[in-house]
Amino acid sequence: MTAAALAIVPVRVGSQRLPGKALLRESGQELFLHTCDQARRAANIDRVVVATDDDVVEAAARRAGYEVVRTSPACRTGSERCAEAAAAIPCQAVLDIQGDWPEVEPRDLEALVAQLLAGEAVCNTLCVPLADPAAIADPNVVKVVRGRHGKALYFSRAAIPYVRDGAFPLRRHIGVYGFARDVLLRVPGLPSSGLAEAESLEQLRFLENDIPMHVLDAHGDPWGIETRADYDAFLHRLPRTRTQR
Repeated sequence: MTAAALAIVPVRVGSQRLPGKALLRESGQELFLHTCDQARRAANIDRVVVATDDDVVEAAARRAGYEVVRTSPACRTGSERCAEAAAAIPCQAVLDIQGDWPEVEPRDLEALVAQLLAGEAVCNTLCVPLADPAAIADPNVVKVVRGRHGKALYFSRAAIPYVRDGAFPLRRHIGVYGFARDVLLRVPGLPSSGLAEAESLEQLRFLENDIPMHVLDAHGDPWGIETRADYDAFLHRLPRTRTQR
C-alpha cells in the first residue's frame, strides 16, 4: 500500500558530542522514541519508520511498536539513511526527522507535509526566531537566512547574517527536512564542493545542487540535543511539555 506521507527517523549511536545520546533514557524511554511519538501524532503522516544500522536501536524501536528499516553503516548523513530506507517504500512525501529533535511539534510536521503534498515545494524545513546572544554565538545552534519568497539562502553555524547597522531578525534552524520522494532519492548521489563538510551541515549540499528549500515558521520552539547540557535541559522541560495541536 502506498503511503501519501512517510516519516523516517534516522538513528545512529555514534554521536561525537554526546556518545550514545539516541539511547539515553532518563526520561523513561530512549531519546529517539520521543521524536517518533511526535511524528505519530501528526494527522497527515501515514507511516513512521526508524532507519538504523544498530541492533540496540532496532530492539528499542520494535518494543515501542515502531517499524524498523535496517540501513547501511556507510550512510554519511541522516538524509542518506532516509533515502536508503525510502527507496523500498512507495510514497509521495518523506519527512526526515532527526532523532535528536524530541520536541518538534506535530502541527509543524503537518505543515511540511501539507506543502509537499500540494506540490508547493520539493524540499522544506523549519525555523524559529533567534534572539538570545549566547545561542547566536553557539556553533551547535544552526542559523538560516531565507529570501523574500521563503526559500533558504544559506545555513551556518556562524551568526548569519552579519548585521553591520541597525537590526535584522535572525532565525534558528530546526533539524527536520521534508522531501518529495524523488528528490530525496537523489540525495546520496549529489556532488559536494566541500561546503557541507566544512560546516558539517548536510543541507548545504542540497542548496549547492539547486534544490530549493522552503523554510516554514514553526509554532513550537524545539531544541536539538547536541550536548549533555541540552539533554539535561530537555529533561527539565519534559514534565511541563505537552504537545500542542
